Amino acid sequence: MTPFLESILSFPTVFFTILMGVTLTYWLCVILGAVGIDVLDGDLDLTAGAKAASGVFEGGAKAAGGLLEGGAKAASGVFEGADVHGHAGHDHDADTDGSGLFASLGFAGIPVTISFSFVIFAAWILSIASRGIAYNLLGSLVPGAVIGGGLFVLCSVLGTLAASLAVRPLRPVFIAQQAPGRDSLMGRVCTINSGSVTDAHGHATLADGGAGLILNVFCARDNPLKRGDQALILGYDPARDVYEVEPVDFLLPEELAQIQDPAKATAIAARARDRAH
Repeated sequence: MTPFLESILSFPTVFFTILMGVTLTYWLCVILGAVGIDVLDGDLDLTAGAKAASGVFEGGAKAAGGLLEGGAKAASGVFEGADVHGHAGHDHDADTDGSGLFASLGFAGIPVTISFSFVIFAAWILSIASRGIAYNLLGSLVPGAVIGGGLFVLCSVLGTLAASLAVRPLRPVFIAQQAPGRDSLMGRVCTINSGSVTDAHGHATLADGGAGLILNVFCARDNPLKRGDQALILGYDPARDVYEVEPVDFLLPEELAQIQDPAKATAIAARARDRAH
C-alpha cells in the first residue's frame, strides 16, 4: 500500500475519506446532469441504454445529495443547538435567517451541499497533513485511539473554520430572491432546460434582464417539450411552487403573433390555460 493510500485509509482520516467519496460522487452526478447525457448524441434520440444510464446517474445524484444535505443539516443543527444552550436565560428574537454559531461563521446564505463540501475537503486535508505529526509527537505518550479521536474533533472544527472563510466570497452568488407571483409571469415565454416536461416535473429558465430565473414547471397534457424549446407560462401554483406551461406551438396563429405584447400576453395565457384544461 502506498503512503498516500495508507494515510487516507487510516484512522481518523478514513472517515473524512468516505465523506469525500460521497461528496465527489454527488458533484460528478451534478455535472453530468447539468450537461445532459444526450450531449454526446448530437441530434439523435437517446437510446434505451442511455436512458438507463441517465436514470442511474440521476438516482445516484439524488442519493448522494440526500446524504450530503442531511449531513450538513445535522452539523448545522449541532452548532445551532450548542449556540442556543450557550445563551440560555437571555431574551433573543427568533432569527428566521438561520442564526446560530454555524450561520455566524459565514455559512448563512450558502447552500448546505456547498458548505458541507468545503468543510469535508478542508477537514480531510488537515487530517492528512497532521496525522503523521501528531502520532510521531504523542504516539509514545498517548493511546492511538485518543490521538485519533482528538484529531477527528480538531480537524472537524478547524475545517469548519477554514471552510467558513472560503465560502464567504460566494455568498452574493446565492442571494435568494422570492419567486415572482403568478400574475407577474403569466404570459411570459420561458426556455426549457430539462430533458422533458411532464405533468409532474420539469425545469425552465426565464430571462429577467439579470442573471435569469430558474423555474419549476409542468405541463398538464402530453407535449413534445425538450431542452432548448420555448414554452408559454400559463399560471403559478403556490402550493407546489411550480409554473404551468405549454409549448408556444400549441398557440393559435393569431395568438402567436401577439404574444410579444405584454398587454395581451396575460389574456392569451388565460385562454390557453382554459383550452389545456
